[in-house]
Amino acid sequence: MKRIMAFIILLMFTVTPIVRACMTPADSYAVEVVLNKPGITYELWRFKVVHYVLPENGTFVFRSHYDRRLYVLVWNESDGLHVRVGIPLEWKSYNISRAALNASIFLTSDAVERLIADGWKTRDNTTFVRSGVTIALTPVMGNECTSDADCATGGCSGEVCAPKEEAREIVTPCVYKPWYDCLSLTSCGCVNGLCTWKPNPAFESCLREHGLDPSSVIRAGIMRVDVVAVNKGDVEIEAALKDFLGAFGITCDPKLTFVQSIGGGEFVPGVDPGALNASKAIRAELEWLIEGGVVKMDEGDVDEIAKTVEWGFAGHNSKIGWYETENGSYAWIPYHESKDPLLVKCFSRTVSEHALPNGTAYFGPTATAPPSGSQTSPRESGGICGPGVVVLLALLAAFAGRR
Repeated sequence: MKRIMAFIILLMFTVTPIVRACMTPADSYAVEVVLNKPGITYELWRFKVVHYVLPENGTFVFRSHYDRRLYVLVWNESDGLHVRVGIPLEWKSYNISRAALNASIFLTSDAVERLIADGWKTRDNTTFVRSGVTIALTPVMGNECTSDADCATGGCSGEVCAPKEEAREIVTPCVYKPWYDCLSLTSCGCVNGLCTWKPNPAFESCLREHGLDPSSVIRAGIMRVDVVAVNKGDVEIEAALKDFLGAFGITCDPKLTFVQSIGGGEFVPGVDPGALNASKAIRAELEWLIEGGVVKMDEGDVDEIAKTVEWGFAGHNSKIGWYETENGSYAWIPYHESKDPLLVKCFSRTVSEHALPNGTAYFGPTATAPPSGSQTSPRESGGICGPGVVVLLALLAAFAGRR
């Protein structure tokens, strides 16, 4: 019995195409349609008279008729003929540099606006990104106070906010300055462990109207400045940081100790997806296949498919096909939107490389006659390649257990 079960498990991993079913990085930059609608037929023998097409393990590979930088794959499976247009991927490795320092930074709306104007993008006004350099600000807690009750006002006009023990001993000239009127817009309290006038837009605006930089009145406190850079040299990073600190009035040259690590890499599209139209790409191939007699289908179906596709609609979970919808009708939709889809959750980092011919595919002289039995048509319904075999093997195991 154990030998039978071991044989069945081994056969499952041998026969079931696990890798093909898994999602890959290439799926995010491709569109794929399976022509599984009843009535659609195809004649793959016609590829014998096509120039600039490379056969590759049962798959026909050629350049896109929409944009020759893209690749096209055509192959047949149990659920129908698959047509896939994809953007070639490139492996991009990267090195990560990290450094940190503490700085006295008063984070004002004016400073943030200056950074944005200088090309920095912000996330919640605490993390800033520009050209591969990310800078994150984190307050370093002071030790003057833990709550507003630990702070009090001092000075002749109550213009100073300080720790309660110190505030009563602070002496200032009894000359009332116009900007003291702004103090009614704020309160003395504890901010990041420091006693200070609490910042807010109205208070800061009032100070500027009186010719004062808010940082001269509001205690900035200490910020931890974390710097992370991708594929940047030390000089580039220091220049970016100096430019960043300049928005807060800090002019000193930062001296950083960098920690560098190899971050690995990732697959990135060789052509900007934003400059390519997925709908036009798949339409161009379907119309070319129809014109060459490889596929016989209605133009209306081509229109519906073209309306549905977008980059990323490829692979087992997201390929476009003629599937049953939730309301029981059929339509050209991504597989994951169909009724009761059998989705795969595995992910493979493997990306297949396809050699592309030099020219664009075109049909040559008309062939004499198709070989016997060459015309094929899809089954009325398809599914994931492999599970049928798994179910059969499971039944064999159950049968063996009864013996």
